[in-house]
Amino acid sequence: MKRAWIWPMLLMLLLCGCGAGEMREAAPAQPEEAAAEEVPQISQEEILSAYQRADAACGWFTLEPLPDSGERVTVDGTVYRKVKAEGMEELEDLRTYLNSVFSPELTERLLSGGPPTYREIEGALYVTGQGRLRDPDKGSVQIEIEQVEAGSYLVNVTVDLLDRDGVTVTGLESWSFPYVYTGDRWVFTDFKTVY
Repeated sequence: MKRAWIWPMLLMLLLCGCGAGEMREAAPAQPEEAAAEEVPQISQEEILSAYQRADAACGWFTLEPLPDSGERVTVDGTVYRKVKAEGMEELEDLRTYLNSVFSPELTERLLSGGPPTYREIEGALYVTGQGRLRDPDKGSVQIEIEQVEAGSYLVNVTVDLLDRDGVTVTGLESWSFPYVYTGDRWVFTDFKTVY
């Protein structure tokens, strides 16, 4: 009587064991491309730090140019001063830095304004223009970071608009700057200084 249930049980164990082995072999291996496409995690602090770097770099074109040595050269009627900033000896140094925070398209837009703010003259980086003061009608800034999807954020910036007294808030201006992962780095694809 005891032997009668042993054979069916052994047969069932053998069949289950074979089936599981076949299932394991049939399962496709995960493609390596899927792992390569993963977007690296980034914290809000890192995004805020990137925003501050981008704001400073954008300001080099509008608010406060890179420091210069005072050495002057005139090209096509425009006076340029030789840049004196560590790591910014040639135009390619500036382009490399800008590409670390902006998309290549945005970098080229910044560099190709006419007449260009920065240009290379005889192997050295030169700057023109004096910049401008910060807009006195704009007050404090609020920054919020919003994730759109994996690899895409919006940095939402709101600036208080001030009355002539420089204190009373009369309104707000808002911008949303896309911050995206391009496959090898995080960059802003659109940006401007809010002041």
